[in-house]
Amino acid sequence: MEQRVHVIPAGFEFDRIVAGLDSYGVSRIYLIRGITDVDQHVDTYVDRLKVRYARLVELGDFREVHIDIFDLGAIFKAVKNIVETEALHNQVFINLATSTKLLSLGLVMATWCIDASKVRHLPTLYYVRASHYVQSDLLDLDKKVQSLLAEFDRARREDVFALLQEVSLITKSMVERGSGYDEESVIQVPFMPIRLPSEFEMQILSVLENYGGEVGRIDDLVKAFESKTMPGKRGTTNVAIRSKISYHLRNLETRQLIAKIPTHRGSKIRITGLGKVFVAPRIPGKAIEE
Repeated sequence: MEQRVHVIPAGFEFDRIVAGLDSYGVSRIYLIRGITDVDQHVDTYVDRLKVRYARLVELGDFREVHIDIFDLGAIFKAVKNIVETEALHNQVFINLATSTKLLSLGLVMATWCIDASKVRHLPTLYYVRASHYVQSDLLDLDKKVQSLLAEFDRARREDVFALLQEVSLITKSMVERGSGYDEESVIQVPFMPIRLPSEFEMQILSVLENYGGEVGRIDDLVKAFESKTMPGKRGTTNVAIRSKISYHLRNLETRQLIAKIPTHRGSKIRITGLGKVFVAPRIPGKAIEE
């Protein structure tokens, strides 16, 4: 039976998570969580979600995935794996509204880089727009605070109490509903496929990453590939491999996945930050799923 699977970053949000789930329906949730101390403050919202979706928790379909949400490569690797696995048979929905901008960027990149020919349905990226935001409430409140502080010596006790009550209402609203509340609309983001590097280009990126991010010259790459294709003949110059590597290095450089760094001996070949993101799924290590 086809499932409706949601990939949702856990942040200081509740209403905007529920709004997306209610709009599309839900059979399984992957909640993307951070691994720093800050993430502990998100527990309030996660606990409330577990209560609301207790049935999914019981069935093992409320899954928490812990990654470094400030590492674009880790985001790309974890999310791409989830989307590609689930989209083989199910509908996948990705909420872009509930965490950091960097995590949202990683969600988009990972989703657009899947092999669309292998999935049953294209994944749906969406953004939940709220009608109200706590930040606006706090800015309005700040004007009242500054006014009260300016005349604090003459302030009446009831005025101070009324201000504290207003502060309490705002913080209570944020705890219960998140930083954005009252759904205005759910905005669907078009799917725009991104062509991944070829298999051979991915191998080049993997070699660079495994060599610490760079090699001193193209001959180092040639030797690495010779050791795979011609074991025992590392000293043999393989003209065909060198030519093939040179061709694909030009493609990788054009796409800014590698950079050539001039030196007195020629050029170093260095993988770029973007190249690291693309090759991340090939590097050992995995996200922690609960």
